[in-house]
Amino acid sequence: MERFVFYDFETSGAKPAFDQPLQFAAIVTDDNFNELDRMELRCQLSPHILPSPIALHVTGVRPGQLLNSNLVNQFEFAQRLQSFIKTWAPAVWIGYNSIQFDEEVMRHLFYQNLQPTIYATQRWGNSRLDAMKMIWAVYDKAPGVLVWPTNEKGLTSFKLDQLAPANGFANHNAHDAMGDVEALIFLLYKIKSGASLLYDQLVANNNKHHVKDLITAFKPVEITLRFGASVPKTYVGCFCGSENGNPNRIGFFDLNQDNAFDLINGSQKDIEDALNGSPKKIRTLAINKADTFTVCEQADALHNSLCAEIQRNEGFRSKVSQAMADRYLGDEQEEKFVEEKIYDGFVSGADEERLIKFQSASWRERQELVSGMDDVRLRQLGRRLIAFYAPELLNSEEKQKFSRYICDKWSETEKAVSWTTMEQVQVDLVRLKDKGVPKEELSRLKRFYEARFQQYGCEAYDWLLCA
Repeated sequence: MERFVFYDFETSGAKPAFDQPLQFAAIVTDDNFNELDRMELRCQLSPHILPSPIALHVTGVRPGQLLNSNLVNQFEFAQRLQSFIKTWAPAVWIGYNSIQFDEEVMRHLFYQNLQPTIYATQRWGNSRLDAMKMIWAVYDKAPGVLVWPTNEKGLTSFKLDQLAPANGFANHNAHDAMGDVEALIFLLYKIKSGASLLYDQLVANNNKHHVKDLITAFKPVEITLRFGASVPKTYVGCFCGSENGNPNRIGFFDLNQDNAFDLINGSQKDIEDALNGSPKKIRTLAINKADTFTVCEQADALHNSLCAEIQRNEGFRSKVSQAMADRYLGDEQEEKFVEEKIYDGFVSGADEERLIKFQSASWRERQELVSGMDDVRLRQLGRRLIAFYAPELLNSEEKQKFSRYICDKWSETEKAVSWTTMEQVQVDLVRLKDKGVPKEELSRLKRFYEARFQQYGCEAYDWLLCA
């Protein structure tokens, strides 16, 4: 029997590296959706974060909740979540748009709070799915299973807060983590009930070894993708090579393109053009991103013949592998902030042992562990945690440096940045005012931000614009 964990985060903004989760909710079930456990957890705002006013308005989080001392801090929040993941392992972790967003939120939470692994949903036998991708496949392959709502522009909406009510989920508390989790389970139950074979095929994509076996059989395979505001579309293709140095990234040859045999026997330049041009003749996909790979039941003789030719033509596959690797050569490496270095190498075994000790140590012991870490990223993040949660261990110069760091971060105006600044707060408050947000809510937000700036001695803007 498989276990599933359906989960969702509500966050301070839309940038996983520079925002933070404010709420986490999860329901653990068996493979028949029978509930085994649930968890809901909120946390305090981290000292260096300015939450987006628009995010607070959408989620309904009041400023007082962000600073509630009865809530755990962000470090404790990360510890509890990693412990919860390990407790229910092995399980399949499923969210809505989770591969692109919630999974990144979780990884940055663990990375920036020095947890033993940032890949918890892929450790201890765990695996991942993304319900949004599954629903795209249902739309194109079994559209009668669900009702498909339209938005104000008359386009089909794939937003959870519109899909769930349209299909009979009553009293959906949208933009609340637990409300979204319950809505997600409701929709997947309908899909399993209405298209059980397709549901099972889609769920099987949680296992990248299954996906690898499926595609390397060199048989026609389908995948449903969506680009921009267009409706999802199913493509028929064949595996045509793995990127040199990254076996999880593969080439997917479009079996419905014109002159397909010419490309298989083409030059390196032809293959590069096929990868980079539009429409895509060869797509770059990943076998570990829970995409909707399924066997193509309607493959014709030409599809099968092309796959057989790709299997025979090792030279073609080698050219594809090289072309995929070459796409990333020569990219300029801009200077990155520590938050953006999350994937700049794995943590050493020695540092992983230090991270494990870090979880149960005192803050003074943690300070010593941080100073001995090999990874400069961990030392920088660790010193930041000390400043956040054990400022008494800092001398006066270190405290002043920390306050300057926060003020400089929030006051940035010279260049575009990915975090919320004081200037962006002001812009967002004006935008909310123009949208007719009640004056009481605006005043509450304004007082919160003014107090936050004053806390670190930051020079505030002219808030009369937001009155």
